[in-house]
Amino acid sequence: MIFDLWGTLIPFASERWDSEYERIANVLGVPREQFERAWRSGYEQRLVSDLRSSVEHACSSMRVARADAIEEAFRLRVEMHRDTFTPREDAVPALRGLRARGYRTGLVTNCSSEVPELLDESPLAGLFDVEVFSCSVGLRKPDRAIYELATNRLGIDPEFCLYIGDGSDDELVGARDFGMKAVLLRPGDTQPPKDWQGPEIARLAQVRELAP
Repeated sequence: MIFDLWGTLIPFASERWDSEYERIANVLGVPREQFERAWRSGYEQRLVSDLRSSVEHACSSMRVARADAIEEAFRLRVEMHRDTFTPREDAVPALRGLRARGYRTGLVTNCSSEVPELLDESPLAGLFDVEVFSCSVGLRKPDRAIYELATNRLGIDPEFCLYIGDGSDDELVGARDFGMKAVLLRPGDTQPPKDWQGPEIARLAQVRELAP
């Protein structure tokens, strides 16, 4: 069983992000809209590189050069993720239940470089046999190579592997095209792909029903 992180095991705090755009823009002394554009434009590169470099690049594009402001913007971004890094209520029981039944578990996530440390500090720590972070391996979903890396590390053929995610970044299509059985998690607080025709569940607790 391979899981996505954001939106799947951990809800994405979109409302907190909206307020954080304003806070960081104020620290940098630029309009919120300008910072948001600069930040969003660096999304794909941020997933396969270093968060601090991403913050510095966004600031450079806005001609912000004050080192103290850039450092504070970086701190606010990390703290926002730390404050909201709370697993869904049924995430830990579901993972523990699968492992107790002998299933190997994996994590494949598109994320920025502070996330591996945050995961180690969270209740999810130690619940995966394999962890693949896009920022660490230089690959991101839906690239075939990131799924292949995960299954190789798990020592299992993709046809015997389930992938569970909220559908962001075309992850389900990528997993399915690689040969895994992709399952959409539709918990009610995400934006699932409108054209998804495959299996889906509403709660992580239902994963046990998918396992033979």
